[in-house]
Amino acid sequence: MHRRSFLAHAAASVVCGALLPAASRATADGAPAEQLRTAITAARYPLEFDGKRFSGSGLDLMVERGRAARAFLLGEEHGIAENPRLAATLFKALVPAGYRRLAIETSPTIAEAIDEQLRGGGLKALERFVTTPGSQAVFFGLREEAEWLAAARASLPGKAPLLWGLDYELTSDRYLLGRLRAMPKPPAARRALAALDASSAAWWAKYAATHDPGTIFSFAGDPALALALRQAWPGAGPNARGIIDTLVETLKINRSWTSGGGYASNLLRSRWLRSNFLRNWRELERSDPGARIFMKFGASHMIRGLSLADVFDLGSIVPDLVAERGDETFHLLVLPGKDSLTANFDPTRLRYVPGHRDEYGKGMEPFFAGAFADKFTLYETAPLRPLVRSDSTSFEPVLAKIIHGFDAVLIMTGSHPSTNLDESPST
Repeated sequence: MHRRSFLAHAAASVVCGALLPAASRATADGAPAEQLRTAITAARYPLEFDGKRFSGSGLDLMVERGRAARAFLLGEEHGIAENPRLAATLFKALVPAGYRRLAIETSPTIAEAIDEQLRGGGLKALERFVTTPGSQAVFFGLREEAEWLAAARASLPGKAPLLWGLDYELTSDRYLLGRLRAMPKPPAARRALAALDASSAAWWAKYAATHDPGTIFSFAGDPALALALRQAWPGAGPNARGIIDTLVETLKINRSWTSGGGYASNLLRSRWLRSNFLRNWRELERSDPGARIFMKFGASHMIRGLSLADVFDLGSIVPDLVAERGDETFHLLVLPGKDSLTANFDPTRLRYVPGHRDEYGKGMEPFFAGAFADKFTLYETAPLRPLVRSDSTSFEPVLAKIIHGFDAVLIMTGSHPSTNLDESPST
């Protein structure tokens, strides 16, 4: 801990009672709800949005903290229309501070393909790509998400690579396999690829007939087929090896999930995410060591420390790597308004539908209760940390995890669900 941080915590301890006499300290250590509500109200900032532009002290604070950080980690409840619009605003404001890479929740090859489409033809090219059967990319078939990638690409001068895909692949295996088919390969690899390709085609045919999510190849496919391809192609180049590794890890992660191993699946996925980040980070340190990184993933991936899925995810490795350079990270949690709908992926149709999705809202009632009724509300969490301990029995355990794992919480009161690319934009 820096001495300045130590002094700040000492001052906060006086306020919350840690240095008070024992009779008073018992009440303070319990972090009563009323005390936290008062502190939350004092830590809030307004964020205005008129449908086109964001403004207010909340925006100013996020930009200021982003400029001071080496990496900006935006953890979200997926499917909020206004959130990617905010991300576009933030990224544009942070480019002058050195932000030149954008990490997103898709596979490395799909991120590379999206970047190619944006550089070559902008938003229209991206729309054609992500709506073509076989290359549908989860999340980026949403209009607002596609628009924010196009806006981020336009905000960065030149044609240097922008996107880092760090995740596995859910729906675009046919595109990945097509890339492999086009590459020269030894006979053994051709045979192994043909077997994997046939399996993908068969499972997608079953899906077309039944629309059963369990027949989507990434969940139904056999990891052994992808592992056989890796073994049959020992001299595969970096692009081929990257695709093969993505297929192997995707099938292993999802086979674990469908077999009832939820924790094991989350662990495998977190290791895959971190390994992809580390590979990109090492290359960035070599080629562009001054570049800063903007990341946008589901909230559990971005929380500092142990994730909400009880694994160490991107939110743990990124701060450590950044700290080695003497820099800091900024972690932002974005949630919809308490009664707002979000866009939720319907795997029976491979599109999004409005609904109530509250994966990260549990235990967050103090933030919802303190939010402005007519605007978005940003809360700083540092002033709240002395009041909420992880072993407190006064609050939901997740509340302490959020307050210590994110530097700010944004409640988007009155937010709207994102829309599919073939629908009118949300208002």
